[in-house]
Amino acid sequence: MQKFTVKIQITPKKAVNDPRGTQVLNGLKNLGYDQVENVSVGKYIELFINAENEKECESKVNEACEQFLANPLIEEYTIKIKSI
Repeated sequence: MQKFTVKIQITPKKAVNDPRGTQVLNGLKNLGYDQVENVSVGKYIELFINAENEKECESKVNEACEQFLANPLIEEYTIKIKSI
């Protein structure tokens, strides 16, 4: 078994309304940051996984994202895997 660190970034899909992003954008504009055009607020998750190889690790992480960590209807995710 190998050990892996997996970094997952989950963000709202582009076509989905992002009320938290809108709140952050409005707050920044109220503070004078007029150059900010858009904000997207998401989640960051870091996992430590034991797997036979990177391919198995990626498969398990994708499965976890699709079933539990992300809502595939309104969110998209990217993963970065590093062997440790």
